[in-house]
Amino acid sequence: MGLPPGFLRDYNNDRSFDLMISRRYFPDPATEEENKNIGFGQHEDASCITFIFQDGIGGLEVLKDGHWIPAEPIDGSIVVNIGDVIQVLSNDKLKSATHRVVRKPGNRHSFVFFLNPHGDKWVEPLPEFTAEIDEAPRYRRFLYREYLELRARNKTHPPASVTHYAI
Repeated sequence: MGLPPGFLRDYNNDRSFDLMISRRYFPDPATEEENKNIGFGQHEDASCITFIFQDGIGGLEVLKDGHWIPAEPIDGSIVVNIGDVIQVLSNDKLKSATHRVVRKPGNRHSFVFFLNPHGDKWVEPLPEFTAEIDEAPRYRRFLYREYLELRARNKTHPPASVTHYAI
């Protein structure tokens, strides 16, 4: 991905901020409108990287060029999303994936693992993506914990997005 070797090593010495969750989405046959069939609305993950293990039901969609594209489940596959931390570290060279979950017929079940930095780690564009290639940083430095607190307070995307730290 063009990132320096071992770049996450300093961000992930302590696994206590990583998170694995199991999610179940039940269909709602009474709602036909698209906006009422959203199991989990449009957002970007606050993590470095997110690994998603889907069942065969599907429902995960990714926003591309203004259109929602289904991430159809493929048996034995794992969906990997870039999160906000990688977007900042790469100075926007890699973008956090905007995605959502829509309700589909059947009971959807997924496991999601969020690889996160520890809360006391500073997040800022790496020199490999700024000073070393004569590009200005696009984000100011912030503590990861502060970013999580911002997202928890606002509960929306945006304003609770990494753009809050944009320069």
